[in-house]
Amino acid sequence: MLIRIVVSVVLLPLLVLVLYIAPNWALPVAIAALSALSTLEMLMFSGLVKNKRLAVYAAAFAASIPFWCWTGAPILYGAAGLFALVLLLFAEAVTDHERVTFAQVSASLFAATVIPLFLSSLIRLAALSTGRYLVLFPFLAAFGSDIFALFAGKYLGRHKLAPAVSPKKTVEGSIGGLLGALLLTTLYCLALRMFFDISMPWAPLLITALIGAAVSQLGDLSFSLIKRENGVKDFGRILPGHGGILDRFDSLLFAAPVVELCLMILLPLFGWTP
Repeated sequence: MLIRIVVSVVLLPLLVLVLYIAPNWALPVAIAALSALSTLEMLMFSGLVKNKRLAVYAAAFAASIPFWCWTGAPILYGAAGLFALVLLLFAEAVTDHERVTFAQVSASLFAATVIPLFLSSLIRLAALSTGRYLVLFPFLAAFGSDIFALFAGKYLGRHKLAPAVSPKKTVEGSIGGLLGALLLTTLYCLALRMFFDISMPWAPLLITALIGAAVSQLGDLSFSLIKRENGVKDFGRILPGHGGILDRFDSLLFAAPVVELCLMILLPLFGWTP
């Protein structure tokens, strides 16, 4: 656990650098890199896809989506890229049908589209007029849930949450994760008020934190299911104590889009323009 905590502490300054110090193009670059690496991890390290070209095609497309979102390019460009990806994947399947299955093509399409599209919610949030404040909420929901669930499960866990998918996760850990996300969101809102004189409505933010944390836990379990079905413990080894990039960011993957949706819907209802 100590190594896990140390790596998390090291990653925190990098997060601050990308979100608040580096030029605005740094975020799509970071999301593109995360998307490409996560796609490769999911397809290659897990053994889902054994054809390297499939994985490379998927990773290249995944890396392009964050830039498409950042530039606001017409949807036609995205559709054209997706069509090209489908052609390439099925060309591999047709020419090597004994080794490249439809399941591998489907997995490649899933990884190449779902991972970058969900993570690109961070780019859309950051681009809003109040984006520099809102963009942290998905991280608070996902990582707050992860951290507090880890400790609550370790010291209080008694009842298994989904033993067939992730044997170590407990109901107590899940509840601790939800409460942790609420606590971090509350502290963040207080900090915004005290240091930046920014007052956001509490109700929609706490509702968003709760929903985001719950969905982030589902994301964690969803990718645990993929790992278990393919007989691997982690998606990679690039982050000591965590595993791969996808092992660290799987909860954020689900939290980012749902937090974006909640903020866009709930904040205006309480008279606050994102």
